[in-house]
Amino acid sequence: MPLMILDNLRSAYNVGSVFRTAASIAPAGVLLTGICCRPPNGKLGRSSRGTHSEVPWMYLPNLMEAVRWARGSGRQLVAIENGPGAASIFESSFDLSAAFVLGNEAEGVQRRVVESADLRLYFPQTGSRDCINVSCMAAIVAAELQRRRIIG
Repeated sequence: MPLMILDNLRSAYNVGSVFRTAASIAPAGVLLTGICCRPPNGKLGRSSRGTHSEVPWMYLPNLMEAVRWARGSGRQLVAIENGPGAASIFESSFDLSAAFVLGNEAEGVQRRVVESADLRLYFPQTGSRDCINVSCMAAIVAAELQRRRIIG
């Protein structure tokens, strides 16, 4: 089961959208860290369309605890982050049960986690800005996971 680890997401709507995305590729789970809102929350509930009650989730106070938990469960740690050393999500090999770390809307994934990740992935963009919404990036990760599950 893949995990989406959310690093201090400020928007309850983005958190809810990630729950909805995780539900679409069940089984999948969500780890919430730091300032991420947690169920029950009205904004999260509306954007998740109730999927927060279906998707397994856990809250850990900080990202490093979530990273330790994910690694302790034997998962590959994948940072979703642009920058040096990152590879295209479409051209990289990764475990289908990996833990995918998605960063804060303004700051991205914390540097120490990016540096300690087993793999760094990015979505190749051709637009004028190298910027995509975090919940949209979660959907891209989910779509690629599903494509690999189905195709094999």
